Amino acid sequence: MASSIARHAAVNRSALIRSCLFGAAANLLVAGSALYARPLQDVLWVGADNGSLLLLVAIGLSLFALHAVLDFAQSRELARLVPSGGAAGWLERLWVLEAVWAPIHLAVLALLNPLMGAMALAGVAALTAMIALGAAGPASAVGGQSQLARLAGADSFGCTDGFLAGLGFCETVYRVLIVGLGAALLMHGDLTPGLFVAVSVIGIAAMRAAARGAARWHGGRQAAAVLLMAGRM
Repeated sequence: MASSIARHAAVNRSALIRSCLFGAAANLLVAGSALYARPLQDVLWVGADNGSLLLLVAIGLSLFALHAVLDFAQSRELARLVPSGGAAGWLERLWVLEAVWAPIHLAVLALLNPLMGAMALAGVAALTAMIALGAAGPASAVGGQSQLARLAGADSFGCTDGFLAGLGFCETVYRVLIVGLGAALLMHGDLTPGLFVAVSVIGIAAMRAAARGAARWHGGRQAAAVLLMAGRM
């Protein structure tokens, strides 16, 4: 029994470390988007030929593909976590791995454009208020088994859980607002096309980090309730 617990602890520790590394790489790729968005824009606006345009498209698609691979790898490592009776504590703290990136993205966004940063901050603050309301009630073990599958960051759309459904709605509205504000600033000349892409991506990433952190907090809370109940039986 002791050896099984030690083996599970080693597996969980290794998976968490790899998940942190993959998550950090994915978030840094997004946070640093302004560093390569401007050079790509300059090449595009200098009258590039068809070959250069194809190269720009290939670079853009490669960056998106790299981010998707890193995101998948992070989720896969989280899915390898082995829940056990003594796992209630870390299940409720998994949200920190994702939520910690939200203030970093907000800070970068505020440096690039204070108005976009203020909009993003307002969205994350609204989400925080929603989380506070969700934390007011006790954790329920009902449906907690399905929450174990959501800890890896599964999409909340289509779920029957009211909290996660509301989370998905807030995130969708926020994306529309942040991109709409960026487009308005672009049309008024307050943003360059390259910077518009960068602030839109970073702004969406800020809410995504906060929303995924909230989903993992909620899922971990429910799953921990299931494990605690199972331990009493």
